[in-house]
Amino acid sequence: MEKDFGGFKGVLIIGLGLIGGSIALSLKSEGYGGKIYGFDLSEDRVKTALEMGVIDAGFTDLKEVPWEEIDLVILATPVKTFQEVARQVKPFLKENTVITDVGSVKGELVEKLESFFLPNRFVGAHPIAGTEKEGVENAVDGLFKGKKLILTVDREDDATKRLEKFWTDLGSMVEVMDPYMHDFVFASVSHLPHAVAFALVDALIELSKETGIDLFLYPGAGFKDFTRIAASSPVVWKDIFLENKESVLHTIDSFINSMEKLKKYIQEEDGEKLVELLSEIRDKRLSL
Repeated sequence: MEKDFGGFKGVLIIGLGLIGGSIALSLKSEGYGGKIYGFDLSEDRVKTALEMGVIDAGFTDLKEVPWEEIDLVILATPVKTFQEVARQVKPFLKENTVITDVGSVKGELVEKLESFFLPNRFVGAHPIAGTEKEGVENAVDGLFKGKKLILTVDREDDATKRLEKFWTDLGSMVEVMDPYMHDFVFASVSHLPHAVAFALVDALIELSKETGIDLFLYPGAGFKDFTRIAASSPVVWKDIFLENKESVLHTIDSFINSMEKLKKYIQEEDGEKLVELLSEIRDKRLSL
């Protein structure tokens, strides 16, 4: 099927970080024929994006954006900023411009933005892709190929169909999910692992202080692999944890229960229960 990227002729990416930059870079490499515009409050990021050739024009002032040429706006800033960015962007939108995002929290936020942007259409989206690095300078060509992309509204909607084609042409595997179900699912499989990685590094910081031994001199590949995501942006993850508070707290409680179970078996020196538990966990991991 021919790539037309949903028929969008002008894309404005607000937020030239890793994801926003990777969208721009991937559009360029996949042969997108329209114009790609970038907006960021950082002049350095706009300059870098222009030097990399991933955007056709960049701006730090929304008034300078050629809004008449834009029919797709992508919010790629931290999720906590979405409502303020929406407030600033809405007065400039032309009729039929579609607005979407790449945030990892949906739920009530999607409902608010859908209502706020009317009569324009807002469609919540979440590409399940990324790295622990920040900034457009770390953009990855093909970051979304073969990765899931979650949309949070009905596919029968025209804007949703166009966005599905947009992401499919970038190589994503598109699924539709209820926004509240989305937040529970990704609190479990993404937000919790990040919380655990942050907490594990914090535990070693505290143990280093307690013992006077710099434990960070000794980690092997396993520790480094497991905690790689603890190098992710503190600002981004602060926003995600707070915006998805209820689901994140629920999954943390579940993790604590699992740790308590493991701790109990170790305390009681119950080797049989330990083998049973670890075998069940190992089998599940091997099935992935």
